Amino acid sequence: MTVAQSPPPVVPDVEPEVVRVRRRARVQEAVLPVVLLGIFIVGTITHADTFLTSDNMLTVLTQASVTGVVAVGMTFVIATSGIDLSVGSVLAAATIVGAQFEPQGSLAFMFFTILAAVVFGSINGVAIAYGRIVPFIATLAMFTIARGYALWQSDKTPVSLLFLDTVRDLGRSRVLGIPIPVIVFAIVTGVGWILLNRTAYGRHVIAVGGNREAARIAGIRPKRVVASVYVLSGLCVGIAAVLLSGRLGSASPVSGQGLELDAIAAVVIGGTSLAGGRATIVGSVLGVITFAFIFNLLNTLGMPAEVQQVAKGLIVLGAALAQRSDD
Repeated sequence: MTVAQSPPPVVPDVEPEVVRVRRRARVQEAVLPVVLLGIFIVGTITHADTFLTSDNMLTVLTQASVTGVVAVGMTFVIATSGIDLSVGSVLAAATIVGAQFEPQGSLAFMFFTILAAVVFGSINGVAIAYGRIVPFIATLAMFTIARGYALWQSDKTPVSLLFLDTVRDLGRSRVLGIPIPVIVFAIVTGVGWILLNRTAYGRHVIAVGGNREAARIAGIRPKRVVASVYVLSGLCVGIAAVLLSGRLGSASPVSGQGLELDAIAAVVIGGTSLAGGRATIVGSVLGVITFAFIFNLLNTLGMPAEVQQVAKGLIVLGAALAQRSDD
C-alpha cells in the first residue's frame, strides 16, 4: 500500500515583485526632475540675479544635506512598511551625548554622537521587530524620550563646539569649491543606492515590505531585516547630527525639530510607498532637493512661512494620492 505524499511547498519567487515595484517607483522618480526644471525656470524669470547662482545652489544643497542623509535611512525604514518619527529628537539627543565628550576632541565627539544615534535606532528596531510594537507607537515614544533626554542633559542650553575644528570644518568647509556636507550627502546617497539596488540585503528589504509572509517562506528573516533598517536609520541620523553640529558650531537640544516630517515627505514624494515594498533612493534624494529649492524659491518670492507649510502639506497629500491611484 503506497502512501500519497503531499507535494513540496511552493516557495514564492520574490524577484519578479521586486523588479515590478522598482519600475513603478521610477515613474514617480522621473517626474521630479521635470518639477525641478519648472522651479529653475520660474526662479530664473523672477530672480535671475539671486536664485540661479552657484552660491545659492550650493547654499541650498548644504542646507538640504542634513535632511538628505536622514532621508536615505528613512527610505529603508518606509520600504519595510515602517515609519520613524524619532529621527529629529534622536539627532538632538545624539549631539548632546557627543557634547559630553567634547573635551576629548573632535573624533570623540563624532564617534559618540554617531554611536548614540545607532543605539537609539537599535532600541527602535528591537522594540518593533521583536517586541512587536507598532512602528508609529514605538518611534513616537522614542521621539518623546530622546527629546526629553536632550533637554534634561543639556539643561535646555546649547553646548558650544567652537573649539572642535574638525567638526566645524565638516559643517562649513569646502573641497574644490563644494561644501563638505554636500559631498557627505552624495557619498551616503551612493552607498544607500548600492545597498538597496545591488545587494541581497536590499532585495530582502523590499521583499519584507511587499509581503512579509512570502519573504519568510523564501528564507528571509523578516525580524532581522526590520530591526536592521532602524539601526541603519540611526546611523544616518548620527552622520547628519555631526554635519548639523559642525554648521551650527553647537549641540542644541532643540535641533532637528520637524526633521522627521521633512524626511518622510521627501521619501514619499520621491516614490517610496508608505505601504512598503517599493523604494527608490534616487527618488528620495530628488524629493529632498525638490523641497529645498521650492522653499528657497518661496523665500526669494517673499512668501510667509505659513504659506510654505501649507504648500508642503499639499505636495505630500498630492504624492500620497498619486500612490493610491497606482495601487
